[in-house]
Amino acid sequence: MQQKTHRAPEAGERGEAPNAALPGAETVQAPTNRESPSSTVWLMEAICEPVNLRQALKRVKANKGAAGVDGMRVSELPDYLRHHWPELKAQLLSGRYRPSPVRRVSIPKPGGGERLLDIPTVVDRFIQQAMMQVLQGHCGIARSAITATGSVPVVRPTRQ
Repeated sequence: MQQKTHRAPEAGERGEAPNAALPGAETVQAPTNRESPSSTVWLMEAICEPVNLRQALKRVKANKGAAGVDGMRVSELPDYLRHHWPELKAQLLSGRYRPSPVRRVSIPKPGGGERLLDIPTVVDRFIQQAMMQVLQGHCGIARSAITATGSVPVVRPTRQ
């Protein structure tokens, strides 16, 4: 029986691009921006639409849930948003928003053992819900499908 020896894959193998160009091939630098700024900006604007935010708030309130690391309860969210929404919106639209750390808790499993849960802050749950609704096409704000050419047609929201 012959023993196989492992060697590191070389460039061009296992999905890696070769380091040297083929003879006669032209080297082209790929653009660094992966998304069209207009489609990204529009998506964040759709997420921040009042109709979407009202529905997201309604869902977060209905789901209830525990407080995150900041200790804020779901019942405190509407008042918090009244005072802090302009800054949150500015952070979202500029790409500066960063979710807070999660609170980790363990709950007992019925058959023994423990299950670890990571609980985001109420504000982060609200923003996640607003994003999910737009990405999944709820709220009637955004419906998109990737075409055969790989482009994503975007339908502008209608004001209600």
